[in-house]
Amino acid sequence: MVHRLLPNIEYPVAHEFESKLFNRLAYTTAFLSLVVLAIANVALVGYEPNVVLSSNFNDTQSFWFHSFIRPPKPGTLCDPHVFNVGESLVTNASIFEWKILAITRPNAGKSGITYNGATLDNCDVAQMGFFGDIRTWNLEINAYVACRGLDGLEVIAITTLAFSPLPGRRGPILRNVRISDDDPLNTNLMDMLVAATDDTGYRVWNAFLASNRTGPVAISLEAYPQFCPASVGVQANGITLPCYNEPPQFNLTAANVIAANFELSQDTSFPPTTDTPFVLDDRFRPPITNILHLALAAIRIDLGNPSPNNFLTHPEVLNQTLIAVFPAVSGIPSLGSRLYARALLISSGSESDFDPFRVPGPSTVQAVYVCRFLKRKSTGNLVVTVFVTTAGMFTSAWAFFILVARYVLSKREGNFNQDGKRGWHGEESGGANLVRLAK
Repeated sequence: MVHRLLPNIEYPVAHEFESKLFNRLAYTTAFLSLVVLAIANVALVGYEPNVVLSSNFNDTQSFWFHSFIRPPKPGTLCDPHVFNVGESLVTNASIFEWKILAITRPNAGKSGITYNGATLDNCDVAQMGFFGDIRTWNLEINAYVACRGLDGLEVIAITTLAFSPLPGRRGPILRNVRISDDDPLNTNLMDMLVAATDDTGYRVWNAFLASNRTGPVAISLEAYPQFCPASVGVQANGITLPCYNEPPQFNLTAANVIAANFELSQDTSFPPTTDTPFVLDDRFRPPITNILHLALAAIRIDLGNPSPNNFLTHPEVLNQTLIAVFPAVSGIPSLGSRLYARALLISSGSESDFDPFRVPGPSTVQAVYVCRFLKRKSTGNLVVTVFVTTAGMFTSAWAFFILVARYVLSKREGNFNQDGKRGWHGEESGGANLVRLAK
């Protein structure tokens, strides 16, 4: 009973459009449609995803079809790089190599942070540790850098500078010097660090001799400079803070010395262990302060901080930063600073390798990003893919166009027959008949 209610199935064998103008327009439109579809499909299906490793997070691509559609925005094609605790990182200045010690509130897993090429404007030295021992002629500085972001995010990284004539005690030298010895500025920075090490070593040695070889042979302390990254030193309204303009100041604390008899003496920041606490006086303070200033200035160059109180980049503040002559005290003779003499060459105005150091610009961390780019398919694959896609789209569009055209033109003639038995001009035509299927 249900089948009797359904209409009969009909199939149109043929229908001729006798209008020459319509035929010309139809063929012209079909040809143009094929061309447009082929060109569009080259852009739509002629390219395939291609994973590329790039050192630029904002890397993009440009193709011919971006003249018609909006190109991808920088930073949308690459995934952020994830740094985890314990990994090493290097800035684009490539002066020091840093190791991540801690991440507060990680945003990538339990101990990772995502990085998208942001500048290090919120990074600065938070703490420095100093250790020197004339028994091995070893000097070591540990510098801790803090990078602070939004929502309590903080990343702590460390780099170590160690100097000694003993190969087994010698630490890693500056990265650019280790990789290439033809970089005069970094080579000069290394020479300055060695000169500052000599200043400290000879000063402690002279103090040891003046004490009849009973005085301190090793000294260790902590130094806290004022945290003043570029984002803090320069306010949004353009006003600069004193920490950005005035010579850096250190809070030297937790000083310890070991005497020749292995007796440990500490300053007043520790609970009393001896009757006489150790006092960091002019015997040791001047050369230690100088080398800490040098390390701080070099690190701020590595971080891209253009502060005008950096004597390496602004020689005019040299005399306000470094101590030129170590004073005579407690039987220790006065001695000129080797570091100061080397630093004077920066501001001499003569053509030499000791040109003023320059901040290369806002620093970023060197990283490799996974980018999802596009590449054109091979010629054979491209032709087949575009042909199949274009043919499928054109066939569907052509069938729809014929149905609509038949309806519109027949309606216009006023002779459209819903049973399909009338011709284009209202005549019975065998070629235009509908073949009814047998009931």
